[in-house]
Amino acid sequence: MHTSSRLVFILPVFKNVLIRRFSVSGRNTRFNLPLYSKGAPESQSYLLSRSSSIFELQTHRVKPKYLADYLKYLEEFSKAFSGLASQARIQSRLLGSWTCEIGEQNTAYHLWEFPDGYPCFAKCQTMLADNETLLAFKQKRDRMLSSFQNQLCLPFSFWPNPEPRTEGKNVYELRSYTLKPGTMIEWGNHWIRGLRLRSRNQEAVAGLFSHIGEMHVVHHLWAYTSLEARSKSRDQTWQVNGWNECVMNTVPLIRHMTSSILRPTSTSLLQ
Repeated sequence: MHTSSRLVFILPVFKNVLIRRFSVSGRNTRFNLPLYSKGAPESQSYLLSRSSSIFELQTHRVKPKYLADYLKYLEEFSKAFSGLASQARIQSRLLGSWTCEIGEQNTAYHLWEFPDGYPCFAKCQTMLADNETLLAFKQKRDRMLSSFQNQLCLPFSFWPNPEPRTEGKNVYELRSYTLKPGTMIEWGNHWIRGLRLRSRNQEAVAGLFSHIGEMHVVHHLWAYTSLEARSKSRDQTWQVNGWNECVMNTVPLIRHMTSSILRPTSTSLLQ
């Protein structure tokens, strides 16, 4: 009975959107909050994201004996790719690059941004497949990896746009949630309020949800000056009125979650 009543509530939200503006970390963001049934249906992705950008999250599992060589390769590849992409007028960039400090060891995460969406991604893939220099880099990389995984994601409209951070060395936390199918809109409804409760100190870096690859996955990326600062920030959030309600409403939507502490590599624009 509970599941049926929930479906009756969720399904109509695709038929109407009321646009509200909120400020997160001093920046205006926009999120389409589904409230009542009226008008033409719209896709879930359109309701949650209005950005032209797409993001690729890559996970590289490096063979332990090659980790130092892999980091050296990464520097060389980043320089070569940046120069070739500039010549070809492809506006993609390696926004973030990290190694895992707490979580799955010998793992590197890379966040690529494609400002013009899928056309930009397609041009990038063509260059990677056709350019002999980049193909040589790929062959070198593949020998050092035990596995490789990627995912194309869209940004939540109510999160700040991820931008380069050059001030000091931060630690990053990547929290990934696998949701129950059909609950992404509900997740967004709760987190548009929850993010406002956690908007201090510009800790929120990026909020993404999967579009191609493993589905029903949400990634929240946070930045902290230290693990101690992370602990204090999370403790303080529990004292904020409304946060416990956000947690209470979102936990039942989750099938599985992971938390990884990441350190930026020298090539990362997110330091």
